[in-house]
Order: sequence, then structure tokens, then C-alpha cells
Amino acid sequence: MNAVQRFIRSRVLLLTSAILIVAMCMSVFIQSQSQAALNRTVDENSRGLYDILVQAKGSKDGKAMIQPEIATGQGGISFEQLEKIRALSGTSVAAPISLVSRVIQNLEAPKLDAMDYLGYNSGLAGGATAGDPTGTDAKKWPAPESVLPENATKYRLTATAVSSDGVSEQTLFKTSAEGTLGKAKVVEETTAGGKSIRITGPDGETGIKFPSPAGGSDHNLFNLSVSLPMAPEVTESVVAVDPASERALLGTAGDFLAPLEKAPPADARNAGAIGRYFEELFTKAPTEQELEEGPDFLGVKLKYWAPLMTQYQQAKLAGQLTDDSQAIPLIVRKGTSLDLKYSVKIEEVDDAGNVVKDVGTVSRSLDKDYLPFVSRSPFTLAWPGSTDHSQLLGNTGNFSQGLYQPAQWSTDFAAAPKYKDGETAANGSLNKSATPGEWVTVNRLPEKSLRGEPVDQTQRQPADERSYRDSLATGNTPATPLPMVYGTFDPAEVQAAAGDVNKLPLGGYDPAPMTLEKDAGGKDADKGLKPSLSATGLVSQSAGAITDYYGLAAARGYDSNADVIDAVRVRADASGNWKQAQPEVEKLAAEIREMGLEATVVAGSAREDVSIFVPGYSKDDAGKESALGTVAQSWVRQDAADAVSGSLTGTNITLLFLTLCGATLLTAASTVSYIRQRRSQAGILRAMGWTQGRIRRWVLEEFGIGATVLAVAGLALSLLSWNLATVIVSVSVLVIYCAAAYIAALMLRHRHEVDQEPQHDERLLPVDSALSFAYRQVVTNRFNSAALAVAVGVFGAAVGALIALLIDIPRAAGASALSGLAAASVALPSVIMAVTGVLVGLLLTLVTARFELQAKRQYLSTLEAMGWNPDMLGHVRFFENALVGTVAVILGVVGALALGLILAPYAALWAALAGLLAVICWIPIATKVVK
Repeated sequence: MNAVQRFIRSRVLLLTSAILIVAMCMSVFIQSQSQAALNRTVDENSRGLYDILVQAKGSKDGKAMIQPEIATGQGGISFEQLEKIRALSGTSVAAPISLVSRVIQNLEAPKLDAMDYLGYNSGLAGGATAGDPTGTDAKKWPAPESVLPENATKYRLTATAVSSDGVSEQTLFKTSAEGTLGKAKVVEETTAGGKSIRITGPDGETGIKFPSPAGGSDHNLFNLSVSLPMAPEVTESVVAVDPASERALLGTAGDFLAPLEKAPPADARNAGAIGRYFEELFTKAPTEQELEEGPDFLGVKLKYWAPLMTQYQQAKLAGQLTDDSQAIPLIVRKGTSLDLKYSVKIEEVDDAGNVVKDVGTVSRSLDKDYLPFVSRSPFTLAWPGSTDHSQLLGNTGNFSQGLYQPAQWSTDFAAAPKYKDGETAANGSLNKSATPGEWVTVNRLPEKSLRGEPVDQTQRQPADERSYRDSLATGNTPATPLPMVYGTFDPAEVQAAAGDVNKLPLGGYDPAPMTLEKDAGGKDADKGLKPSLSATGLVSQSAGAITDYYGLAAARGYDSNADVIDAVRVRADASGNWKQAQPEVEKLAAEIREMGLEATVVAGSAREDVSIFVPGYSKDDAGKESALGTVAQSWVRQDAADAVSGSLTGTNITLLFLTLCGATLLTAASTVSYIRQRRSQAGILRAMGWTQGRIRRWVLEEFGIGATVLAVAGLALSLLSWNLATVIVSVSVLVIYCAAAYIAALMLRHRHEVDQEPQHDERLLPVDSALSFAYRQVVTNRFNSAALAVAVGVFGAAVGALIALLIDIPRAAGASALSGLAAASVALPSVIMAVTGVLVGLLLTLVTARFELQAKRQYLSTLEAMGWNPDMLGHVRFFENALVGTVAVILGVVGALALGLILAPYAALWAALAGLLAVICWIPIATKVVK
């Protein structure tokens, strides 16, 4: 009988080799699929809108994290350097960006409108609707209605403004005023020149007047309007871009910048000349359609012309405009994240001030309808039950006066926050702390009202907000600029265009929110933070407006080229994913560094949350400062793709190695145990004159067949997967198998065994229980028992190591958004591979346990003949396996702990626990299966 026939007839060798080959095929296939999923996930999510972030030398702190506020206002890059970057052969797009300044916007005084509609009156409404195609025909005007009583009634109005940072609310002011209000009437009087028609209140009406700078109350055809206390100032930031290159960077998502490309050149932006142009334009009585679309200005329909006109006229009257004042074209943000709520409580009271009736509370907040530089009256509140009838006159929206006061442009406390490095977490995420700056006072009233009256400053308490920003450098003292709103943009759409996992900071006009994770006491909070009124705090929202670089020069007082570019986002002229484009990107970055600039390669980067401790956030009346706690903000992790790919690839290969090499070690244990059954054959061959060496060669021929089959399988898998890891693991499996075969062959020596046991050995225990009988069997067959214990111990250690690797996948992947996505892509294949390894290991230990099955069946039959019932026989099997498991558990736990410390230190204890449970679970399974 040749070696192949003996190999097939041995069954044990054939079975263990077959199990090992099946395990190799399954594991290599699963590992290949897992690696493909990992590569696909990384490749699809590792190249953002640009490839290189260029900043001034020294701007980068050398760390692997990039904060989202790259438009810092510090400049450092000249336009000459920008043109050199664009001239490089590897440059596709080079888009500059800079922080311009902070802008303080004075909103129009809020007002409360109580419906007091008087119906159609030709003397009051006829002239207003004449020739207006959008006006309602006089016959269709509804009947008069009002929410006010016929007679003058005393009311108390309490105006309150509340702001919130997302954690706590702060009442900015709470002011009350009393007076009598009632339904108006139309009074027609005869005068020397004819008839006079006017609107007047009921007899005894005093109106309601809040302290200056608020006005009083007055009646009109539709409402009674009460002027409310001035709302707090709102501060926004402005950034500058090159519209053409920014559109090229954003693609179709940047089409909102198209009007900015048509802005006039620098020498055609004189504010006075542009204001006079529009004044002359409106002397020609434009049509309703022209007003609706906006007058044409150099090819752009200026829909928001009203704020431009009113601010120009107001600035001219106040003497703020000079010959050097420039118009600044702006694309403004839709909506705001600022949490500012204005409310009015309305109560009917008697002469003693007691509440007779609670009319209700009305409130409004700055929300998605708010437009910086445009919104005229965001805090116009309506009396409960009121209906707006003003549209009967036609569409008057385009004729509204707009904002009264030009915005105040400032460079104080506008730069990006500064941070100090803290500890690094186990998964590589960074902890930082913010650097507090000065205190900034908000909620102040102006010194004088619009009428020049002094303002009582005691009616509200100014509030201090902590600034975390530095001031910016400026040129000469800038002349008062005049904003021109060319269009709007939606920050949510910009954020979507920037991506998610591979999001890179655009520089000020893409949101970078913060979330409070833990408060100052260390308790979980999970609250989204809101920006401060002063916009100097740590939390910022998308810039209120975007301008061009001529606008920056006008706002900051530069009259010649200066190094004002904060950053340049460069996209390389290289197609493909981040790995394919990497050589070209690195080459381009090196060329930019030769210009004396900092060039950070961000291709292959990913978004990652950073924990930031915020000290000195607030203070009490005594001046004691308190920390906010720990906040989270998305930054950018450099080289995240390389790190994630390398780490999870290593985990994949380690799982494959553990699965197959663990199975091979168990096969080796089975082989060594099995070879002892061949000793009788070795004795016969020895009696026939065979030498010991010839007997060993005879057995090794059988193992050689198994090794050949394994080698062929390994070669086929290596060629199919074309993976070096498969080659290494296949070679390792073959080496372990061959080593086990050689050791087994060395142990093949015939010994004459005496079946008769000594009858008077005092060391023998009396067989009076299932436990004592099981102990006798384990001790008597100590070699096979030891081999089985080693096999089970190896099984436990392998299970522990596999579980530790699975648990460690999220930590090994890292803390970036790409890490989570990549870890999720390999999680299921990794679990399947680990389960495959566990099942193969369990199967091989059960095969090892069956080598003495025939002998066990014989003595169990004897015990049954002696009257032992099935339960007692089951106890014998259980205790035999339990005794083996007692030895194996030490090997399994120690081995799992050692492997865990080597492969996954943070999960080593879990590895030891998994090894313990694996051995414990093996005991009842082996008892049930091996009968």
C-alpha cells in the first residue's frame, strides 16, 4: 500500500487536512473580501474638494490636526505668490481666502403692531394705490376690524430680550411701559384749503412710550404701532475670496458667487458715485417689475437695493461718507444660528397697576429668514389676533426703507481661536484646551437716540462675553464702507458640497459647530452650542457675508498690495483616488514649499472630532470665572487614510494568521496524539527487521501527502488572491504542519505495554465515584490527556486573541470619521472570520478527543454492566473533560492574555476572559458530542 492510500485510509490525517484546507479557503476568501471593502471605503472617502492647504510659514503647529478656522485674518501670503502657485504645471485650482473683519449691525428698533384696520378711505388709500397694478380694488377691501377696544384702555407692555449659548439663557433686558390704547378713527375736517383727513386715537388715549431711544406709539390705516426697546447689536464676520477660483473649487455648489464676479473694478467702487447713480436711477420712476427684480447694475439685478439706498442716505446725512469711502459687494448668508429671542407680554391693568386681563405674550427669534446687511425689522411683533391688511395697498415690500444705520466694521477680536495641546486618547484622538482672551462688553445702548436725545443707560445692564480671539492688523484708518448685497448663500448647501467624511475646511463660510460633551463638573451634557452676540467667542457660525479682495482692502484700509491672503486651497491636476494622485500631489506640495510657504497635503485626510476644554468661559457678579466644560468640534486628521488603511489591514492579516495558524497548531496537537495509535504497527514493522529510521520515513511519507496537499492549496490561494499576506500565512501553516509531523515521527517508538495493573499499589484511589474513576482514566492515559489539554488550551488562547482583535478594531481604526466608516466595512467580515476560526478550532479539539473513543466505550460498557446508570456514565465523561479543562484553562487564559498584550493591549483582559469562557464552553460540548 503506497503513501497516498495509507493517507486516505488513515482518515484522521485526511480529516484534519481537509478541515485545515477548508479553513484556509474560507479565511483567505473572507480576508480578501474584507480588504477589498476596506480599500473601497478608504478610496471613496479620502479626497476632498482640494489636495493641499497652503498657509504662511509658521502657521502650522506641526501636529497632525488642522482646525476648521483656516481664515485667521493674519495673512502672510502675497498675490505674487498666489500667481506663482497657479502657474505651476501641477495646479488645477488655487483658491485664496481671508478673514476680513467683524461687522456690528444695528437692527431697526423693534415694534409691536396691533391690528387696527379702518377700512378703505379714498383720501388715505386712494393715492397710495393709484396706478399700482398689485393694489386691491376699493370695492374688494374688507370691512374694518380691530383687536383694540373702542375706548382708551390701560395696558402694560413688558419687553424682554433673551439670548442663549445653547447651555444657559441670559436675559439681556426686561423693560415695562404703561399707557392707554384704543381703536382709532378717521377724522375729516374742513380747512381753508379744503378738507383734511387724519387718523386719531380715541379720547383719553395717552399711547405707550418706552424709555429713549425707543419712540412712542402711532396709528395708521392698518395698525397701531408701538416702538419697543432697541434690540441688542448683532455681530457678523466677513470673509474674502476670489469668486472665479472659489466657483471652480466648489463646482455647481458655488454658483451663488456668480454675481460677485460681475462686481465693478476697484477704481469704480466709490460709494458716493454709486449712491448718486441709484438716486438718479429712481428719479425715472421704475416699473413694479423693475423694482421686484431689482435695478440692473453692471449686469447684476440688485434685488436688495433698499438697504443700500437707505444706508447711503443716512451715512451721507450723518457725514460718515468721505471721498475715500468704497462700496463693498457682498453675498450674504441666509438665516442665522444666533439664538436671540425678543418677546412682549401684554397685560390689561387698572389704574392701580393690578392685572385685569392677560392678553398674551408674543415673541420672535432671529431665524432662517434673517439676512445680514438686509433684514430691516426682524423683531416686528403682532398683537394676539392681529391680521396684516397692509398688502391691500399692493406689494410694498420693495419700497421698505431697509436698514437705517450703516454697519460698523471692526478688526477687534476677529482672528481664529488658539489652543493648547493636551493628552492623546487610546484611539489617537487629541484633547486640547482653549486659550481665553479679553472680556468683550455687549448689550450696550447708544449714547444718543436718532433725534439726538440722551439715552438713560441704567435701563439695561451691559453683559460681558469672553473672547477667545485676537485682533487683526489693518492698513491706514479705513473710510466708512458702503455694503452692496449682490445675493445670498445657504451655509447648509455649502456644507453638503464640502462632504462629510472627507470634509476639508473652506475657511469661514462653512459651519463648524461645537457640542458640549461634559459640563464643568464632568457630567454628560450633549448640547449644541450657539454663537455669542459679539461673535468673539469660541463658537462661530458661517460668515455673515462673502466679498472679494477689493472689498477686503476697503474694509481694512489697504491702498496697495499687502500679504493679506490667509490660506490657499489647491487642487492638484491629478485624477483618481487619493492613492493614485498622491505622487503628483506630493510633488506639487514640494514645489510650493520652495516658495517659502507652508504646504500641508490634505488628500487622504478625514474629519475627526477633537475634545476641547474651555476655561474662563463666564464670570459671576463677584468676578469669579468659571469653565464651560469640554466641547467637541470637527477638525481634520492628516494622513487618516494611510493610518486607517494600515491599521485595519494589519488587523485583517492578524485575524487571518490567528485563524489559520491556530487551526494548524490544533492539527499538530491532533497529529501528535494520533501517532501514538500507530505504535503497534511500528512494533510489527520493527519485528520484521525495519530500522527506526525506515519506520519514521514510512510515516513521514503519509504526512508528506498532507503537506503536499496543503502546499498546493496555499499556492492556489496565493495566486488567486495575489496577496503577500496569503503567501506568508500559507507558508506558516505548511511549516507548522511539517514541524508537527516531524515531532510526531520522532515519538513513534514501540513499547511493550502491560495491560495488567498492579493490585496492591497504595497510590491507587478506590473507585467509588464518577469523579474518582475519571481521575484514574486521565492519569492512566496521561499522554493523550495532556495532548488534549494542550489542544484545548491552544483553542482557548486563539479564541481570546480573536475576540481581543475584534474588540480592538474601533480603537485601532482611530477616531476620525473615516475610521468609523472603515471599521464598519470590515466589522462583519472580521466577525465571520473569527467565528470561522472558533468553529474550526472547536472541531479539531473534538477530533483530538475522539482518538481514545474506542477504549472509552469499552470501559463505559463495563461500568454499565456493573450497574452504573446513564447519569453516572454521563458524569464520568463530564468529569474527564472537566479535569482536562482544568489544565487547559490555565494554558488558555495565560496564552490569551499574552497574545492580547502583544496584539491588542487595551483588550488584553477581554482576551483572558474570552479564553476562559472558551475552555469552559468546550467541556459540556465535548461531553455531549464525544460519546
